[in-house]
Amino acid sequence: MQPAPQTITLLLADARLPSGGHAQSSGVEPALLAGMPVADVPAFLRARARTTGLVDAGTAVVARHSALDCLPVAPIERAWAARTPSRAIRDASEDLGRGLLRLAGRFWPDVRSSLAGLDHSPPRPLVLGAIAAHAGMDAESLVRLTVYDDLACAVAALLKLEPGDPADGVAMVLEACSSIEPHVAAVSTITATHQIPAASAPYAEAWAEAHAVTTRRLFRA
Repeated sequence: MQPAPQTITLLLADARLPSGGHAQSSGVEPALLAGMPVADVPAFLRARARTTGLVDAGTAVVARHSALDCLPVAPIERAWAARTPSRAIRDASEDLGRGLLRLAGRFWPDVRSSLAGLDHSPPRPLVLGAIAAHAGMDAESLVRLTVYDDLACAVAALLKLEPGDPADGVAMVLEACSSIEPHVAAVSTITATHQIPAASAPYAEAWAEAHAVTTRRLFRA
C-alpha cells in the first residue's frame, strides 16, 4: 500500500529529511555576511518567497506536469536556469536535487526516468516536481511545499547564525508563506515553461556569488 500524498508532503517538508537541507541557509548567511541587519530577515524571507520561491515552485509544477505526460525535462531546466542567473545558487539547488534524487531512487524509482536527458544533476525544483508526480501530490500542495521548505531551511540556519527565540523563526516562516498565498492557485495551474514566474533578486544573487568564494561560512549557500 502506498502512503497518502499528504504524508509524502509532510515527509518532504520535514527538515530532518536526509537530503542535504541542513547544509543550506537559503540565502540567509550570504545576506548577513554582506551586512544585512538581522532585523531585516523577515522582509528578506518575504522577498525570497515572492522571487526565488515562486520561480522554484513554478518550475516544480511544470516538472510535475512533464513527468505525468512523459515530456522532456531539459527545456524546464533551461527555463529555470534562465531565471536563476547566479551560478552559486544553481549549484546549491543541484546539491539539494542530488540529495532528493538519492531518496527518490529508493522510494520512487521512476523519478529518475522522468528526469532523464540532463547532463548534470537536476536542481531541487525539478526533482520535487517529479516526486510529486509519482507520489500523487497535487499541484497546490507542491507550490506550498516548495516555498515552505526553502523558508524553513533559512530560519533553521538563522538560529545557528544568530541564536534567538525559535518561535520568532516560526512566525517569520508563516508570514512569508502567507505572502505568496494569493499566487498559489495561479502558479499551480501552469503547464509551460514560459508561464514560470520570472521575478529576480539581484542583491541576493550578488551576495550568493560573494559567499561562494569566502572561507568564512557555515553553510553551502
